[in-house]
Amino acid sequence: MIVAAFKYKVNPEFQEEFDRLYGYAAQHVAAIEGYDKHEVYDGENGHHMLVVYFKDRESFEVWDTHPEHKKYKERGKTEIFESYDVSVGEVFERHIK
Repeated sequence: MIVAAFKYKVNPEFQEEFDRLYGYAAQHVAAIEGYDKHEVYDGENGHHMLVVYFKDRESFEVWDTHPEHKKYKERGKTEIFESYDVSVGEVFERHIK
């Protein structure tokens, strides 16, 4: 399993655009074979954490190189996000209750 953790803070001037692009991105990622789910958590000082689960590295790479996702990432980097921190890793142990 691959987990992508994306901590971000949206520039308030671009909140509407972020919401629109997030909706499109959620539709695109859900169509990828190997995508499992995603969850969003609200943190302190306007930060949020998006956690996305993929069944394997190949399905993550399909998403990472998806043409629409690449456009959204570039737009986010240039204006939408005040800050962001992305980490992607392979899960080697998991416990669920």
